[in-house]
Amino acid sequence: MIDSEMKYVAAGLAAAVAFLVSYCLLAFLEGPILDLLGWKALDLPWSPKWWRTGLGLTLAVCAFRLVVEWRNNAALKWRKALAARARA
Repeated sequence: MIDSEMKYVAAGLAAAVAFLVSYCLLAFLEGPILDLLGWKALDLPWSPKWWRTGLGLTLAVCAFRLVVEWRNNAALKWRKALAARARA
């Protein structure tokens, strides 16, 4: 029971780190990219903050799902190894 709860804690922490890293990285790279494209002087009607947030949330969801799948597969392999030892 505790292992299944820890799976979600680990996945949540990985998702939080993925969100923060992607958001900060995009905030850091936003200015040079807009300058490179020549869009910074255009005074864009949309805020790039929404794009950063959307991409950060998307990456956080992907990280959460990947960690849960990884932990499920690791638990399944462990159970199979225990069953093989029990049969031997």
